Amino acid sequence: MDKANCTELVGQLKEYIDGLFNVLPPDLTPISVPKTRLSLSFNIPFKISDVRRNPDFVGREYLLEQLVHEIDEGRAATDITQVVLHGMGGMGKTQIALEYVYRHRKDYSSAFWINASSEQTTKTSFIRIMEQLIEHHVTLLDEPDYKHIGSLLGIAGKLDSAGLFSTEKPEEEQQVIKAVQKWLTAKPNNKWLLVFDNLDDLESFDINDYIPSCDFGTVIITSRRRESAQHRRGLEVHQMQSNEAERLLLTSAGLDLGRFAPEGKCKLEETAVAAIVENLGYLPVAIAQAGAYINIRQCYFSHYLREYKTNVNRLLSRKWNKGKNGTSVFATWELSFNAIKNQNPKAAELLSLCAFLDNNDICEEFLRRGMKLAMNDTSLADSIHLLFSYSIAKRTETYDSFNIHPLVHLCIRWKLEIEPDEYQKKAIEAFLIVASGIAIPEGRERMVSDWIFERRNLPHLFAVERQMKDLPLEKKESLAALDTLYWVYKNHGHYRKAEEMCTAVLATREKLLGTNHLETLNTIHDMAELYERQGKYNPALGLYQRVLEGREKALGTDHPNTLETVMNMGLVYTRQGQYSEALELFQRALAGCEKSLGADHLTTLGTVQNLAMVYDYQGKYNQALERYQWALAGFEKTLGVDHPTTLTTVNDMAIAYQNQGKYSQALEMYQRALAGFEKALGADHPTTLTTIHNMAIVYKNQGKYSQALELYQRALAGWEKSLGTDHPTTFDTVNSMANVYESQGKYSQALELYQRALAGFEKALGAEHSDTVWSLEGVERCQAALK
Repeated sequence: MDKANCTELVGQLKEYIDGLFNVLPPDLTPISVPKTRLSLSFNIPFKISDVRRNPDFVGREYLLEQLVHEIDEGRAATDITQVVLHGMGGMGKTQIALEYVYRHRKDYSSAFWINASSEQTTKTSFIRIMEQLIEHHVTLLDEPDYKHIGSLLGIAGKLDSAGLFSTEKPEEEQQVIKAVQKWLTAKPNNKWLLVFDNLDDLESFDINDYIPSCDFGTVIITSRRRESAQHRRGLEVHQMQSNEAERLLLTSAGLDLGRFAPEGKCKLEETAVAAIVENLGYLPVAIAQAGAYINIRQCYFSHYLREYKTNVNRLLSRKWNKGKNGTSVFATWELSFNAIKNQNPKAAELLSLCAFLDNNDICEEFLRRGMKLAMNDTSLADSIHLLFSYSIAKRTETYDSFNIHPLVHLCIRWKLEIEPDEYQKKAIEAFLIVASGIAIPEGRERMVSDWIFERRNLPHLFAVERQMKDLPLEKKESLAALDTLYWVYKNHGHYRKAEEMCTAVLATREKLLGTNHLETLNTIHDMAELYERQGKYNPALGLYQRVLEGREKALGTDHPNTLETVMNMGLVYTRQGQYSEALELFQRALAGCEKSLGADHLTTLGTVQNLAMVYDYQGKYNQALERYQWALAGFEKTLGVDHPTTLTTVNDMAIAYQNQGKYSQALEMYQRALAGFEKALGADHPTTLTTIHNMAIVYKNQGKYSQALELYQRALAGWEKSLGTDHPTTFDTVNSMANVYESQGKYSQALELYQRALAGFEKALGAEHSDTVWSLEGVERCQAALK
């Protein structure tokens, strides 16, 4: 190319370039785009995968409000807020915590759920938190920079190209946990929430090792262990209230009662719903399972209730609601039972024993006596403490006994019944422990405190009585146990139950020892006394006569046991109104007792009191009072002023004053006796009821008819409950009430009661008995007045 052409080309290029500069920006300095600078983030999206919110959650608003209150109060303090929801398994602690998280998650910058059932699950939960933190920080970058993220989160050099890290080695696992704790304790990060769920293992690891050491943040712990609330804010989760329990049952069943039950059946189904939740002890897990069963079967609530009463073990041992979080009612406590057994086998044995007792008011002293533990033996206290720790048992308000939830109680029995041989062994053991626990130490008279103690523990006797069929009656300790229960039942007016015990003992002794053996005769004597107390006077006399002949032959005519039979026969004659025969027997008994036992012996004093009673019935009041005072002075000296035997004499003296028309003195004595009987024996004991009946007589004689009828009605209700509607004592009160109505001129009401009493007396006592004649005269008077 020549020079001219080259110059022209250069000029054209220059012109083109100049034109290009007119289009481009004047500053052509290259622009540098810096990378995004990532810093720690504390606003972590809410994500809980281990547990699911219960769509059927109802009620518990008062607990959620208390939880909010405790957390708010904790925040006002200068330390980390820690609140523990503790209580028995199945009470809904996890669901309450979860419901709180869902309702209040916007109050927190982050919320994490930790499975604290073991140390390993706790560690795993912390590792998942780290994974969640990494995942969140990745979303803040255009491209993942795992090296930088690892450095920020305290695990520098641990993340691979996919953002994963290893925790195979213990030190690696620990580094991750420390890194999470460091993130939680960073000063700007003060609005986080950690939930440690199912913290029941307090022995294997210390949860404090995992709770961040800082003065901010919120921790909620759910646990069956009461101790988990030590040095923390504790909130005990109890059973549901009745109204919310019913709502939970309806919701779990997926039913609207108003639409589900047809017209006319709605009231029945409402009653069934209330009965179901009551039977289930208002326990959320049990109610939810019942609702799931009803939902699956599409049955009425009343149908479920009937099946519950006949097949409860099947209903409670199976899982009816499907899903990740569902479990059977009995399986709910399996973990606690196993943990208790591993930690303290004696505590597990105590639970087995309690399965055969009543589940309420299980008295520690009662157990200690029954197990024959030395005073310095702490094994029982240690076992009970462990049951408290797992919320299997709960201390009563008296602080000397405990209760077990009825379904836990049922579950323990179910577990034992799986192995029949073991069940029978435990049943016999429980029966013998109960008998030993209630027995009076040999050689000591029964005191007022014994009466009170026996009455308190009667429900445990009723419960264990079902195991009587399993007893090997040929063994001495078995017969002794039945004898003990017989005495307790007899002394507390449970005559039918006492008769069952006595019948079993008598059949065994006759078989093993023969009909004339002294121990057999003693049991026959006990049976005769029961017949006498139940108003079966002729059968009682027949048995007493048989015992008297046997004792006279074996022991002699003046032996105290022989004289005891003589005295009891006198009591039967007294009840039958045959006072001459009774007096003759009492005088024989008194002479023999004074000779062999002495004038101040309790048996002698009892005979003196019986003599006084006969003199009173005969109208010989001075002689009666003289002997009553003799007996009273002796009983007060030997037994004390509040002993039931002493008070019986006080009651009898009141009768003597009453028969003389000295009503003020009579009422004073009755009131003393009544106060003592109610304290020692209870309001429904036959002896207490006798005093109430007698006070009513005084009020009637004073013309205070309303007060008299009120007391008679109280006595009648008690007699019908304890003795039955056809007992002579019951008819005596019916007859007395008729007399009050007659005195008020209410002849129709009086006639109806007189006729009832007459029919009963004729059947029980015969047409010639004075009580029968009295009723007949009342009938005739009322019939004449109504003509």
